[in-house]
Amino acid sequence: MSKRHIVLASRSPRRRELLESAGWEVEVRVADIDDSDLDPHNADAASWTTALAWLKASAVREMLTANGDPVAVWPIVAGDTVCEHDGELVGQPLDVGDATTMVQAMADATHRVWTGLCVLVPGVPRLFGVDHAIVRVGALSTSDISEYIATGAWRGKAGGYNLSERLKAGWPITFDGDDSTIMGMPLALLDRLLGDHTC
Repeated sequence: MSKRHIVLASRSPRRRELLESAGWEVEVRVADIDDSDLDPHNADAASWTTALAWLKASAVREMLTANGDPVAVWPIVAGDTVCEHDGELVGQPLDVGDATTMVQAMADATHRVWTGLCVLVPGVPRLFGVDHAIVRVGALSTSDISEYIATGAWRGKAGGYNLSERLKAGWPITFDGDDSTIMGMPLALLDRLLGDHTC
């Protein structure tokens, strides 16, 4: 099978790994956008994640065009992921205290994980999509949480955790939906959005 080519507008190693495991040749290009500087106000999860994905993808497209980068002819994909818990949007933890509070809230409870995508293909109107999954985290002891927080593995992760890492670690997690959505790159959604727009 010949490889498909894509530009990933994200530093996330998980997103890159998911794309490569699905047979994509990935080039990473990242624009200087800090999500923590932005406030969703009253936006719902679907609107907020797709808006952030659009900001990242469009900034990378401008950068590639300005620099004459040869990968500018490839599709550009950006994604953004948030958790929704008790009606509140939960992004990435800011610090140790924030991460501890997030994980404590997620334990023995159910939350939704939303990932919005924006795909930009030369000559094609921008493509948007969003997917969500429902995640149930079982009871975690105080020592489970403190030991996890001490590892620093919560950094850069919506809700303070990564699904595959926590499942391997034995956390009591079940979910309904696409696991790649929970990890930040819904592959089935990406394929539907791109259709035949690959190179």
